[in-house]
Amino acid sequence: MAVKGIKKLLALALTGAVLMTSITGCAFGNGKTSKAVVAVINGEKIPESLYRIYLWYTQQYFEQISGPGIWDMEIEGQKTGDLAKQRALESNILSVVANKKAEDLGIKISKEAKRAAKENAESFVKSNPEIIEIYGFNEGDIEQFLISTDIVSLVEEKLGENYMPQEEEIQKYIDENKSAYEEVTAKHVLIKTTDDNLNELPKEEQEAKRKLATEVLNKALASEDMSELARTYSEDQGSLNQVTGVEDGEYTFKRGKMVKEFEDAAFNGEDGKVWPELVKTAYGYHIIKTEKHIPANEEVMRDEFIADARREFTNNEFNTMISNATVEKTELYDTISIIRESDRAEEMPETNTTTSE
Repeated sequence: MAVKGIKKLLALALTGAVLMTSITGCAFGNGKTSKAVVAVINGEKIPESLYRIYLWYTQQYFEQISGPGIWDMEIEGQKTGDLAKQRALESNILSVVANKKAEDLGIKISKEAKRAAKENAESFVKSNPEIIEIYGFNEGDIEQFLISTDIVSLVEEKLGENYMPQEEEIQKYIDENKSAYEEVTAKHVLIKTTDDNLNELPKEEQEAKRKLATEVLNKALASEDMSELARTYSEDQGSLNQVTGVEDGEYTFKRGKMVKEFEDAAFNGEDGKVWPELVKTAYGYHIIKTEKHIPANEEVMRDEFIADARREFTNNEFNTMISNATVEKTELYDTISIIRESDRAEEMPETNTTTSE
């Protein structure tokens, strides 16, 4: 698994996206956590209870993507349950190597971060005792997991600070991608030739719409105010809705955000000029006036490229550390499996209901 995916999994803990997940139903199992060793990573023993929290987070992540039915699938010939186990182990590896790198770089987690991890772990245990019971990890494991996410982020930040792409790379990116950052402001009038479900109107109605659109185009070419024409004739409610902050038929957009015919006319038009022909799209006829072209902000492009390059650099660094890690799985690892909803349901005790007379 690419380190991006592993870091995304760990980041869920920081955002609380998964920590707030609650599982309904009664608990099963004895609620005890196991310190038996699941794997040894660079000489560090990983207890079962700690591995299980990584596996639980991985399970939540997988089910967020495809739902509980994902465990009946295979990905590239591998059962998803086995894949989740491997991803959980890789997350463990990332934590171990990041912790070692933090020591090498002199990075220490703050007292405030440690306190926050402890408080969040305590809160989670109090709010979700059934999860603790079912999945077999404890408050200390959660706290350690949360601290690991902080360490990964701190190491990533430090590695990124120490890397700067070559100036030639930055300029090459700007030159090749400038058009994607350019914007245009255009006003338009839409005369629809479809109903609200995008079904085409009868031919005679379409012809009437074309004639009306031609009249509006001639008014626009005669320098009548486009805002007033839009308020009077346009059937594009999205560009007339003052609640959205867009009104009078005006849009400001980058390439790839509008239908091609509309985009081409707006970008190819001259500032302050009306496109001399009706523009036909799947929605109907457009009368388009290009208000202004907005050139790409090269400083924004530069900053985005540097940030992306630094992320790629740190990902490669982490991947190298993960690849070079010595990992020994114990026999216990093979016995662990995903706890599915159906497994939980089978273990739920019957509820006895008493009534008072």
